[in-house]
Amino acid sequence: MQDLNELKKELIADGSLSSADVARLREAIFEDGMTMEKGDFLFQLKDSFNHKHVAPEFKDLFVEALSSLLLDDEDSPGEIDDSEAKWLRAKIQNGHIDDIDRALLKNLRIRSINYPSILNYKNGVTRRFEKCLYFTRYLTLLAVFGSLLSAVALFIKGSIIVVNALKLFILHIGSPDYEHILEMFVSSVDVFLFAMVLVIFGVGIYELFITKIDPVLQKVDGRPSWMQVKNVDDLKSSLGKVILMVLIVTFFKYSIEVEYGNVNDLLKLGVGIVLISAALYITGKSHH
Repeated sequence: MQDLNELKKELIADGSLSSADVARLREAIFEDGMTMEKGDFLFQLKDSFNHKHVAPEFKDLFVEALSSLLLDDEDSPGEIDDSEAKWLRAKIQNGHIDDIDRALLKNLRIRSINYPSILNYKNGVTRRFEKCLYFTRYLTLLAVFGSLLSAVALFIKGSIIVVNALKLFILHIGSPDYEHILEMFVSSVDVFLFAMVLVIFGVGIYELFITKIDPVLQKVDGRPSWMQVKNVDDLKSSLGKVILMVLIVTFFKYSIEVEYGNVNDLLKLGVGIVLISAALYITGKSHH
């Protein structure tokens, strides 16, 4: 390898690579067969020159030598294995892909039995566009902050309802009329549950689109199951359970307000209770 380094110094001394230089290089490269060190050397040499000052023969040498390195080895003759594909992609990804690199990839696509998908190189415009597209996920932070701020507002609203209900209870502690106080407490539960929906939604969206929330100072994830969102289905499941509880509490609130004047009204209440029980049973079965 030391001889190649000395040859490299001689070749780049005048800033150009002539046909005679390529001939000397060919002799040194193919002596004793191709190795990964020689492959690295060719990539370094290619990046050391302005391609306007390089003889056309170098392109042919580069493609021939690298193709021989990747396809004529004993471990995977005629094909490109995973380690070779990763090495080549790293070499190309390191800089700007040029005509020589494209010629090499084209030759490999034609000659190789296989062609790893990792070598399907994307041009600069495509990569920049995909990078911008990937960063658009941060737009979901608007939904995260919006839902969490809404949840804070609802928690405050629910707390105010609880405080007012407690004041009313203290002022009328001896009164047998407790239905209005009960309605207020149920309303606060309804508000708190909907606030929980917003919290679950905000946390779930953050974990799905931004990054996972690591448990603080814990090696094992001890978070509750509703916070462990792995995909959209998990998020929908968590939201669905809490929304079902919101509907149940809402049903209970309105069932308190209704005046039951006949048997039909009681029958409707009974049917509603049965349907709610069935919904809870189905939800529990689907969870298991």
